Amino acid sequence: MRKLSKEQLQKMDAWMQKHARPFDRAKWNYVFNGGSKEDIVDEMLKYQNKDGGMGNGFEADLLCPCSAAIPTAEAIFQAYEYNLDCTAPWFKRILDYFEKSVQETPKYWEDIPVEALSYPHAPWWRYEASSVFNPNPCAVVASAFILYGTETQKQLGYKIATDCLDLLLSNNFCGDHDTLNIKVLVEKLYSIKSPMVTDEVVTSLRKRILENTCFDKNKWNEYYFNPFDYVSHPGSLWYSDVEKGIEDIIDFLLDNINTEGVWNPNFSWGVDNDISKQVMENWKGYLTVKRAKILSNFGMIEL
Repeated sequence: MRKLSKEQLQKMDAWMQKHARPFDRAKWNYVFNGGSKEDIVDEMLKYQNKDGGMGNGFEADLLCPCSAAIPTAEAIFQAYEYNLDCTAPWFKRILDYFEKSVQETPKYWEDIPVEALSYPHAPWWRYEASSVFNPNPCAVVASAFILYGTETQKQLGYKIATDCLDLLLSNNFCGDHDTLNIKVLVEKLYSIKSPMVTDEVVTSLRKRILENTCFDKNKWNEYYFNPFDYVSHPGSLWYSDVEKGIEDIIDFLLDNINTEGVWNPNFSWGVDNDISKQVMENWKGYLTVKRAKILSNFGMIEL
């Protein structure tokens, strides 16, 4: 199979050093240039508010300075992805933010606060009151409560995890981001040998991953989850479920590097102004380090 060449990686590196957000550049430098995890944390904490939540454009499509559940959950995803110290004070503040902002309707957090609509944001971000339980981002938050929280937070984590797994096992809708969050929860529960990870849970999660993975390479330039959205390394518990699409997604990524040497997002705000242009630049950096890291995990970069 083809691999990302040394020259392509060098061109990506040059773009990342010049154009990427400092946070994404710190991740890139950690993976490819001998950078440190401390640099990743230092850059990420520039987005953390006094209440422990993340805002200030950490979620690139949401430029509101105030804390919100979705960007704060993204910090948990990043901490897991880069094996950051989840016992550190900054991570504890994230858990405290989630604990203090729990509400009954909707269960358990609003994706974004109503104040977010007063700031530039992608058109798909809307504030809608809802009483329907959504595992995005509840499942990944539950995993962090269970693994790293206080006793009270652990209890809340197990309560939320039960809701997430009940939904997984039901016939109710469980979309792509919902499944991604539950996948992380199940992986973390599996890592501590939790009895909550039953054969039925594993079977149901495999089914949901298949339902939400698009294997049609002709659609990957549209907004569909591809195999690398659920499996980022060959040692994944779910590798066999998406294995049939791995060669295709590698070829797709290599075929779709843009003239700048990086990857474009498969979505846009649908408007052309300075803010939306900068947001797309930010997404290029985010996607480029994410995808290049996955290619590296699969040994698909020339040494």
